[in-house]
Amino acid sequence: MPPRNTSAYTPAAYTPYPSPARADDDAPPHDDDAPHFAGSSAAMAAALRDAELFAPFDHACVLIEGETGTGKSYLARHLHLKSPRARNTFHQVTLSAVDDTLASSDLFGHIRGSYTDARQDRAGHFVTANRGTLFLDEIGKASPAVQRKLLHAIEHREVCPVGADRAMRLDVRLVAATNLPLADQVASGGFLNDLAARLLPFRVRLPALRERREDIPQLVRQFVRLRARLCGHVLRAPTVEPALMAALQRADWPHNLRQLDGAVQRLLMMSVGEQTIGLRHCGGDLAHLAERGDDDALTPELVRERMRELGSPTKAGRSLGVSRWTIYRYLERAPAGDEDANRAD
Repeated sequence: MPPRNTSAYTPAAYTPYPSPARADDDAPPHDDDAPHFAGSSAAMAAALRDAELFAPFDHACVLIEGETGTGKSYLARHLHLKSPRARNTFHQVTLSAVDDTLASSDLFGHIRGSYTDARQDRAGHFVTANRGTLFLDEIGKASPAVQRKLLHAIEHREVCPVGADRAMRLDVRLVAATNLPLADQVASGGFLNDLAARLLPFRVRLPALRERREDIPQLVRQFVRLRARLCGHVLRAPTVEPALMAALQRADWPHNLRQLDGAVQRLLMMSVGEQTIGLRHCGGDLAHLAERGDDDALTPELVRERMRELGSPTKAGRSLGVSRWTIYRYLERAPAGDEDANRAD
């Protein structure tokens, strides 16, 4: 075994790990995740307001709670970009994947020769994120041993790499996330009360998609714009027909934004070469949208508007994702003497 390098992680020897690279001072960082927060619902506005309230105070350990797929990692990055550390590293670690036996090495690093397979120094997640933000995902699934190690690092603002003689001070902003309510886990004995006490005061709750259905049309349009070229629409992004949009807004999305994003990508792939996406493209796992996406979203006013634009029931029906017979039925409700209704005769 090679001799232990006990000085590798003393404060004076920290210099081999350079400060995180900074972007060009003339090019401020961009928040590419903002589309996940599109919409004007009160629930989403409250989450963003809380995140941006905590962002400048980078001594605070922020906790993001939300169901699977609600965009917790996107909100964590958004918070980072609104903080004084925006130009430094944003580093993510999934705590449910950290093994107890390797937790100290994974989180805090080790020095060469500290154990049999330690052939070179390792920085660890905390050192990697120094002067930046460390995002601790799935903290609710961290083992008790990992929780205790995190508590010590948060309390003392220092870590001791495996094999080092002395701890080293770090300047890391911590953001944690969980899809399980942390207060409930504390009550059941599954989470350290002392650790929760440092996270819960700065809690941000992300709403599920069912709590912000009014945002779905804008979210869909954003996903279409972002994914169109990736999914084969080279020249321009297609538009979503009203009947399909209404079906997307009514549907259940148990996996929230992640599932809606995937559905939009499939619809884009099914509609390559077309200028609109409609219920006719809802095959496979999306067939339920077509089954529920009947003409409930139509109104006589919308039908008359499409008739004025397109001139025939067949074209109007195709643009709205319904049959021409549905168009005739709506036109029958038009007042006597309506020019659009007469045009359909």
